[in-house]
Amino acid sequence: MRTNLSLLSVLLFAFSFTACTKRVDVVTPPLNYSLSGSWYISDVAYFDNYGWNSYNTGLPGIFTFYNDGTAQYSDYNGTMQGAWYSNYIATGYYDKYGNYSTDCHNDFSVTVSGNGSYIDLVFDDISFAGNNRFIATYYDGKSIQRYTFNRY
Repeated sequence: MRTNLSLLSVLLFAFSFTACTKRVDVVTPPLNYSLSGSWYISDVAYFDNYGWNSYNTGLPGIFTFYNDGTAQYSDYNGTMQGAWYSNYIATGYYDKYGNYSTDCHNDFSVTVSGNGSYIDLVFDDISFAGNNRFIATYYDGKSIQRYTFNRY
């Protein structure tokens, strides 16, 4: 009887440790402000040895970002449909001031198409300047590009 009780105790003890699992959940922090809504590009600049230089992207229309990840771009040529996303990542990037950093941050991408055209914007970093403006940066291997979006 003691052997059966000891054997049962050992089996129960061993089984209790094999039933344990360890789970690690990685939670993606939300953006500080909501991207949903309508936005226009108010400024685009690239950074070189002389500082920030503005230029025209030829995107005079309005981007609309929806909470479900869909996107729309409308201008005088019509409307394009697509998607946007932002991920919380830990890679090297250039911020809105042109400084290189390696901490965790959000990237941002929007792709829309229609009427035989498409727009594909991919940014390494996105930061909000209040609820009505965000700045997205991209490094193309030669210069840093900075897009400023304002709420429409």
